[in-house]
Amino acid sequence: MKNLVFIVEDDLTQQKLLRHHFEESLGSYEVKTFTNPDDLLAHLDEKPFAVVLDHFFADRKETGLHYLSIIKKKSPATPVIYHTTLVDEAVKAEALKKGAVEFINKDMASLVRLRTALDAIHEKKSKKSFFGKLFGG
Repeated sequence: MKNLVFIVEDDLTQQKLLRHHFEESLGSYEVKTFTNPDDLLAHLDEKPFAVVLDHFFADRKETGLHYLSIIKKKSPATPVIYHTTLVDEAVKAEALKKGAVEFINKDMASLVRLRTALDAIHEKKSKKSFFGKLFGG
């Protein structure tokens, strides 16, 4: 069974690149893409393995930080990877404070960093599952 990853990205080229990377190159993910972050919120009950969230949305005044807060309130256990072109330490600190597991700048190496972040989520969930079974949790 493939892990479901939600990608919220309003740039359709970036969206296609990310979908291809997760589904074809990595092969172990099913991807649902959203151009509108409100559409993602309507699907959170599908319990995605992880969410990759952009910062800017052309048709929204709210940024990804706003939506990150909502995602973490509605689904606190869902890991969110903040993926943006913005290079801003204050935004990075705020995203991490609001619960993002990673802050990744979009550049030539971001696909590798996304893979590394997902691997870390896998490892954390595997350990939690293993120790939960071991100690009856």
